[in-house]
Amino acid sequence: MLADVRAHDAAKARLKEGKDELIPFEIIERRFQGEAPLRIWREYRKLTQEQLAKKSKVSRALIAAIETKRKTGSVGSWKKLGAALKVGWEQLA
Repeated sequence: MLADVRAHDAAKARLKEGKDELIPFEIIERRFQGEAPLRIWREYRKLTQEQLAKKSKVSRALIAAIETKRKTGSVGSWKKLGAALKVGWEQLA
C-alpha cells in the first residue's frame, strides 16, 4: 500500500511539473469512434499536417497517408511524430 501512495505522489508531481499530462476525454472519445490517433493528437496540438511535417521531419504525404489509414509508417516515423507531438509514439500507432 505504501508503494501505491508513493506512485500516486510521484504521478501528481510529474503532472504539476509539466513532465506528464492526462489524456483528455475528447481524445479518448474520438479514438473509440475509430478516428486515426495521429490526426486526433495533431488536431489537439493545433498543428496542420504541414506544421507537423516540418516539426517531425516526416513528409506531409506520409502523415496524410497514416491519418487516412492507407499506410502504417515505420517505427522510426512514429517516434519522430510522437516526439513532435509530445506523446509516446505507442499512443499514435
